[in-house]
Amino acid sequence: MYTLSTFFALSLPTITLAMVTVSDPSDIISPALWAADNAIVPDYNVPFVSVQPENIPAAYEFEANSTSISHRAFSTSLNDTSAILVANNAELNLSFVDIEKSGYASNLLWSSFYGFNAAVNIANASTAHLDNVNITVHNGAANVYVYGSDSVVHVNNSWLYSSGPVSHGVYASGNGTAYVSNVQQFSGGRRSSAFSGDSPAGYIHVSDSVAHTTGIGSATFYALGEIYANNVVAVSENGPTIFMDGTQKAYLTNCDTTAGLLGGVAIFSSMIRTSGAILSLKSSKITTLGSDMPGLWFGNTIIDVSLYDTQLVTASGILVVANYSQITQDFDYYASYLDNANLLPAEVSVKVEESTLVGDLVAYNSSSISWSLESHSSWTGGAYSGYGNAYFDIHLDGTSSWKLTNTTVLQNFTNEDTTLSNIDSQGFNIYYNSSAGLNGYLGGETIALTGGGNAIPV
Repeated sequence: MYTLSTFFALSLPTITLAMVTVSDPSDIISPALWAADNAIVPDYNVPFVSVQPENIPAAYEFEANSTSISHRAFSTSLNDTSAILVANNAELNLSFVDIEKSGYASNLLWSSFYGFNAAVNIANASTAHLDNVNITVHNGAANVYVYGSDSVVHVNNSWLYSSGPVSHGVYASGNGTAYVSNVQQFSGGRRSSAFSGDSPAGYIHVSDSVAHTTGIGSATFYALGEIYANNVVAVSENGPTIFMDGTQKAYLTNCDTTAGLLGGVAIFSSMIRTSGAILSLKSSKITTLGSDMPGLWFGNTIIDVSLYDTQLVTASGILVVANYSQITQDFDYYASYLDNANLLPAEVSVKVEESTLVGDLVAYNSSSISWSLESHSSWTGGAYSGYGNAYFDIHLDGTSSWKLTNTTVLQNFTNEDTTLSNIDSQGFNIYYNSSAGLNGYLGGETIALTGGGNAIPV
């Protein structure tokens, strides 16, 4: 059980604050009972195949037919074996069903990428509808796994609990699609995200759900493909809200999430730097707990970010980091140049609308951040280099404002209020590139700012 970071104030003579408690499956099955299972470190030095094997062992197989089952229990403790396989253009409808899966995966790559050992595995242009289903898995197994371009799973009004490594809640791969609604999820193992997509892509749609992960590297959302989330409350104790690798897309609306490791989001390219990734946060809140955790972290990627009516609450006071870096395979720390020299600076463009944000922008190693405040937004903070060169562009429309908290050096500095009266300098200076064409409206002059600071050409 955990508490929402949102509080509700009552309009009474004496104001009372009440916390809203949110339950998840770990309130029923204590993670302490499976501490040894959750402590297993995945071994990725094992054989890997590039396509899903044709034969997936399963205790119960539904193939090439349509089946409906209700009020029944399924279980298996066999190793390297899924409990239920739905394959070869089959359709399976389960309602009020309990599924328990234990038994180890000898090859965690196969378990992770192809659903070996999953409680429910849907493949080969098949469809499954899971309603009021209770799924418990141990020893390294996904609760629900779907693979293939024409494979779809619907998970509604259900309860998902897992322990052990790479034990994701709902996992889509090979261009498979998952629709998830009114689900409570918990995972305790390493790299066991609540809702995940994987190579070449997975398409995840989640609404009205609760997620809780405690394992190192276990995010709420792992985006390799596309993530669409609406009204999700989540805590990732040892991971970010979102992991994203490469040119993927994640859209969160009306979500309230908390992250305990790396950043509120950790978005990167693990190989060659790619462009075209999208992150959209709308009417949402991301809270980060670590003293050095940013709200949004980007490495070795080029990405467009949209923040609409959104809060980033950070203990670190850092909103955005752009870096020449990536994440290690265990998803536990940021890799340095010594880990991988084949990297490039991050290029991050952030559009902020209808939002009030407090914190700094930090860029490392020739990375850049373009920060646009629009539609009645306000920002309290500054921009600075964490190491080496850093490049910042700031834009304000006529309805937005900026309160400086440190001296800031900018490449492009554009403001629809050409008098700069929407800036409270608090005694700090803005240094702008007088040679940049977009800064021509400033005339290369030093301009006094409200609060005692100045905009100074360099």
